[in-house]
Amino acid sequence: MYTIALIIPVIGWAFQFYRTVFKRIEGISPILPSAYAIACILFGYNSFIAGGMTDAILDAVLALLALGVFVILITRKKAA
Repeated sequence: MYTIALIIPVIGWAFQFYRTVFKRIEGISPILPSAYAIACILFGYNSFIAGGMTDAILDAVLALLALGVFVILITRKKAA
């Protein structure tokens, strides 16, 4: 599961790279923070299973922050 959690943000960054370099769209793609949040959830679960409660809590906080960025990006696009 740890490997999957490492691959998911790479996919998010690949979408961001494509969007920025080839489509020349500035700003953050909603895919990037959502991929990051999913990876943090998987990392947190992995840490919880391994007994690292501090790591699990930090990963949960990071996931919430990434989901907050995702929500802000989505609501800005609908408002614009």
